[in-house]
Amino acid sequence: MLKISFEREINADIEKSFDIITNFENFQKLFPEFYPSILIKSVRDESSLVAEHLKLHDSEFIIMSKHFFSRPHTHEMRVVGGDIKGSSINEIFSSDDGKTTLKVIAELDVKSSRFSKNNPYKDSLNKLYDKMISEIEKS
Repeated sequence: MLKISFEREINADIEKSFDIITNFENFQKLFPEFYPSILIKSVRDESSLVAEHLKLHDSEFIIMSKHFFSRPHTHEMRVVGGDIKGSSINEIFSSDDGKTTLKVIAELDVKSSRFSKNNPYKDSLNKLYDKMISEIEKS
C-alpha cells in the first residue's frame, strides 16, 4: 500500500473549503482531467456511495467508493470496490484566523516503483488538490 500525506493552507473559511472539496457531484465538471465520470448511487446524511472514474498520473481507475463526512472537519473516502479496492483518502480540516489547513492522508493500493525517487501518484494527488484549492480561492 502506497502511503501519501501532505498539508495545504487555504485562504478561505473552513465551511467553504469543506463544501468544495467534498462536493464530488461537481468533480466531473470542475476537474474533468482527474474525474471523467461520477455516478452517485446513494446519499445519506453522513455517507454516500459513488461510482467514480479516477485518473492519477497515467493510470485510470474505475472504483466504487464510500464517502463519510463529519462536517466541517473530516471527510473519508474508502474504496470498497474496483481497481484500487482497499485504498482510502482522509481529509482533515482545521481553521485559524479565517484560513483553513487541510491535511490529506492517502493509502493507495497501486504499484509504484521502489527505485523511483519521485512518486508520480503523490505528484498527481498534489496537482488535484492544488486545483481544488484554486477553485475555492477564486470563488
